[in-house]
Amino acid sequence: MAGKSAAGPAYAAVADSIRGRILSGELRPGTRLPTESQLIEAVGKGRGTIREAIRTLESEHLVYTTRGVSGGTFVATPSVGVISAQMETGMTLLAAADHVSADQLMEVRRLTEVPAAGRAAFSRTDEQLAAMRATFQSAPNEGSYDRNQDFHFVVLQAAGNPLLELVTAPVFSVLHNRFRSDRVPEGYRDQVDDEHRRVYEAIAAGDSMTAMQEMRRHLDQFDRTFRHIDGMGDV
Repeated sequence: MAGKSAAGPAYAAVADSIRGRILSGELRPGTRLPTESQLIEAVGKGRGTIREAIRTLESEHLVYTTRGVSGGTFVATPSVGVISAQMETGMTLLAAADHVSADQLMEVRRLTEVPAAGRAAFSRTDEQLAAMRATFQSAPNEGSYDRNQDFHFVVLQAAGNPLLELVTAPVFSVLHNRFRSDRVPEGYRDQVDDEHRRVYEAIAAGDSMTAMQEMRRHLDQFDRTFRHIDGMGDV
């Protein structure tokens, strides 16, 4: 069929080629891609094929296009937030299809957040400690989900490895999106706030072992509460 190869649409082959150069590091973030005319000449494909290839790469957040005299299409700078959002979508679909269980999601949180709390006790900054304290300022029920999320993300950031937040943030979101907050036991939010404070105090004191123990205790309690309100023992 005209415009297609045995491997699929022509635009997909062009997108694959550019994507490969980006992922290999040949095209670095901020690099300007050849112009549309140059790409047409280089790959021997029409304008529509080139534009569809660029649109495909834009949808994957690999490139972005600007207008004007200094405009063009550029390789995007990686963003933890964007990549994490993409991972969250994938994990949500896997969980909805019963390919990933709550046990497996909680296992990831324990594998990342427990050691992260320990590392944070050594590497946290004064600003990060202040950010943790800020999550305790509101009344327990006021914006509790956002404050809960903020506390955990600051601890992950304080560990000093951006990959920890990248991996854990979507798992956190998938679990909490399925968490029936309207069915939590009375006093649960006060309990979470108290558990966070104990994790914070250990991190502030530079006590790595206690920070890990308190984080594990906190995640175990969340797991028990999740199972209780779900009423099934698993999802």
